[in-house]
Amino acid sequence: MRCGVAGADFTPEPGPVLQGHSSTNPSHAVLFPLEARAAAFEEDGALTAIVTLDVIGVTLETTRRIRRQISDACGIAPDGIMVACSHTHCAPAALPALGMTPPEGFLESVEEAAVGCVVEAASDLQPVKLAVGCGSTHFNICRRPLPNQTGMTMNFGGIVDRRARALLVEYEDGSPLAVLFHYSCHPTAKSGSEGEISPDYPGVARRVIEERMGCKALYLAGCFGNVRPAIVNEKGGFGSATPEQLEELGGELGNEVARVAESLRATPRSGMAFRCRDLDIPFGKPDPKEQLEEMAADTETDRGRLLTGPWARKVLEMIATDSVPSAKHTEMQLVRVGPLGCVSIPGEPVQEIGHAIEKRLRGKLDVEDIWPVGYG
Repeated sequence: MRCGVAGADFTPEPGPVLQGHSSTNPSHAVLFPLEARAAAFEEDGALTAIVTLDVIGVTLETTRRIRRQISDACGIAPDGIMVACSHTHCAPAALPALGMTPPEGFLESVEEAAVGCVVEAASDLQPVKLAVGCGSTHFNICRRPLPNQTGMTMNFGGIVDRRARALLVEYEDGSPLAVLFHYSCHPTAKSGSEGEISPDYPGVARRVIEERMGCKALYLAGCFGNVRPAIVNEKGGFGSATPEQLEELGGELGNEVARVAESLRATPRSGMAFRCRDLDIPFGKPDPKEQLEEMAADTETDRGRLLTGPWARKVLEMIATDSVPSAKHTEMQLVRVGPLGCVSIPGEPVQEIGHAIEKRLRGKLDVEDIWPVGYG
């Protein structure tokens, strides 16, 4: 197997509102850059690629547009290109959601970075060895409401996955070429409402890994719809991290991933496969109208009650116009590279879904580890 890697910076000038925390405040500073990373793999003439992006998410149409451009440029089959978003809440809008649309030129710069990274990676393929491993970090916590509560809360008894997982990619001489890493925790350590552009803790972890190991690092998000960083405010609820706390979280994850990767013994590995499957995800029935109206009147922006008002107003609008959808058309994707299988999942999957996918596929794929990748 051969591999190539590349990276690109697509950080915009401050000004756009950041997507994820229902803020209307323009961004005013860049705390850390927004970046793309790509790893292209080749075996027996077949190519596959994984590209990671520091945005909250992208539409299926955007993913397919990126795939088409990459396929036209370097011949990778569209189904073999995985586009994975970090889900940072401190980047400009990349989705038409939460009452926002991408600012002029931003989505084009994201697409350009993604395509350029994969094309560059695929143009410099080197023979490699691979290994997977796992450690743990402990700053994530379940945010599911406690009984008789509706707001996000520090749920110490709720589900959480503290595995910090790594795929080490080495040159034949044993020096590192890339590290892919996976962790299940919302990148919401710092609130986007504060107006500082940032990839949140995954970007700090990526920088730590790259500086410590001298190679590119790619972050793949877990299924963390109900999991977030345990940053506590003065009321005992979820707070926004200081820059120092953000460095601490990213450093904890980055150093643990690097520790795991440095302990691995990589070997030549074979086995590469990919597949996309279209699917329709059915919606459940809307909440009762009275409950939605109560939620729609809620203008609270406390981090524990975020987004309920805009969401409820949108649902009420769809009910009034008889346009409530019955299902969402989307896709899932599998990419296998040697000892690792990655399964991308659309939307914001919760941790239980990730565990269920691992359990269902365990033993059915000829791999050592399976990473459910949310926000794909």
